[in-house]
Amino acid sequence: MPCSGHWKMAEEAAADDPLPPSRQTTADALPVPARRILIVGASNVTLAFPLLLNACVTQAPCPVQLFTAHGHGRSFCQRSFVLHRGLPSVIGCGIWEVLALQPPVAESWALVTDLGNDLIYGRPIDMAWERVLQVFRKIAELKMPLTFVRPPLERILQLSEARYKIIKQMLFPGPTVPWSRMCEQIVELDRRATEYADHAGARILTPKVNWYGVDPIHIRKSRRLAAWNEIVSSWPFPDPPVVKPVGKTEALRAWQSPPLERSYWGRSYQTPQPCRTFADGSSLWQY
Repeated sequence: MPCSGHWKMAEEAAADDPLPPSRQTTADALPVPARRILIVGASNVTLAFPLLLNACVTQAPCPVQLFTAHGHGRSFCQRSFVLHRGLPSVIGCGIWEVLALQPPVAESWALVTDLGNDLIYGRPIDMAWERVLQVFRKIAELKMPLTFVRPPLERILQLSEARYKIIKQMLFPGPTVPWSRMCEQIVELDRRATEYADHAGARILTPKVNWYGVDPIHIRKSRRLAAWNEIVSSWPFPDPPVVKPVGKTEALRAWQSPPLERSYWGRSYQTPQPCRTFADGSSLWQY
């Protein structure tokens, strides 16, 4: 259930409408890449994003399209907010329409991780699962091999009810789902997602308990390289990338790469994608 900061959920469906695909991209002159990567997640992806961008694009032996949908507190179901920043839902952010328009590539791979925010927001289990299922099905339609990283159940279920309530009130203002019910729901969401991923032939990775510290949902900084190297080692490429440390300037630039649509203090901003292009023809598309 990765997340960080104080946020709320917007109920207005209209706020989740992205630009039409024809207006989302400025990539007409870019060469067709040799490799396409899709990463869908929330806080854990955001915290590791500079490492992933460096591994996926900068070190790649060929031009790469990197598509991402992530962010602190990111919801699969509805628009979400962390402090003053808002992002559309994963299912409604516009990434799927643009991906469907891309030409075939020689190599592709998709990663889905960070399930569970919608449960702690109070969304029903069936709604949360339906949106995750839609994401899985869209990836299948794109014919992209999938790696699914399960929620860190072993670490989450070690929480006491008292600690859960403290974390909930600190990070998730709003009604508190009883801890026993929350445990049942995250276990059930994991069961449904893992069962579907297994049936679909995806590679399934179970997080290690030692990836986490006091915070039971975010991979701790000291374990980030090891954890993400294990995750990307599941890629079907003949030369999977190696996650390495990056400098502060490179990290800051990665974190500042804007998505297609986001809002600050209630005002919406839009950035046609790709938001970054590279000398070899690689490109970064954020949603």
